[in-house]
Amino acid sequence: MRKLAIFMEGQTELIFVKKLVYVLGDNANVAIQEERVRGGRRGRTPRVVEMIGTNEPEGHEFFVLLIDCGQDERAKSDILDRYHGLVAVNYEQILAVRDVYPHSHGDVEAIREGFTFRLPNDPIQPFLILAIMEIEAWFLAEYSHFLRIHPDLTAKRIKHEFGFDVVNDDMQLRNHPSKDLEDIYFLETLFYHKTREHVEQTVNSLDFSEIRDRLATQITDLGELIRLIQSFFAERQ
Repeated sequence: MRKLAIFMEGQTELIFVKKLVYVLGDNANVAIQEERVRGGRRGRTPRVVEMIGTNEPEGHEFFVLLIDCGQDERAKSDILDRYHGLVAVNYEQILAVRDVYPHSHGDVEAIREGFTFRLPNDPIQPFLILAIMEIEAWFLAEYSHFLRIHPDLTAKRIKHEFGFDVVNDDMQLRNHPSKDLEDIYFLETLFYHKTREHVEQTVNSLDFSEIRDRLATQITDLGELIRLIQSFFAERQ
């Protein structure tokens, strides 16, 4: 059985990545287990793990562990805590997905360098996937989804109301993409908050073939995430 672990900063990333895994896995015999980890702030309370989904992966060709770390600064420390345990039970890949926000565009390289500092890389090299500035930038860039949220949320209207072009502009340059998404939806008195209901509505409106075929070539980190997941599924029995 091939095993992949993906550490994420929160619920939004987990919902998106879970759907992406299923789409890229196509008809693969894959089991997914979710973990939500909370506590441990500044070492004052223990980390508490809540498990959801498949606990016994026997009988599956692929097993994907999705970990919601609860905050972006915990992804690396949680990998450090669990690295040797994952290696011991034959995980092949370890990924981390996090936003840049509330840091700035100028902090991107420092975040990448900080992730690799003192992080084990043998026998598994963990990869960091950065959503610049937030994962909602990827949702903005998949602009066809707006018409599935509401038929009047056209790219032309969005540009007229907010002054940026979701079709031609680089959404990674937006400072606060989740606020942009919230503002766009609210044109039709619809809401986007980081609740499970709202995030699932958006993720289920995304065209994942468009994400795989177009956005993966335009957004480097998203493309790397897709490549790594595809390589995980590449060797099927």
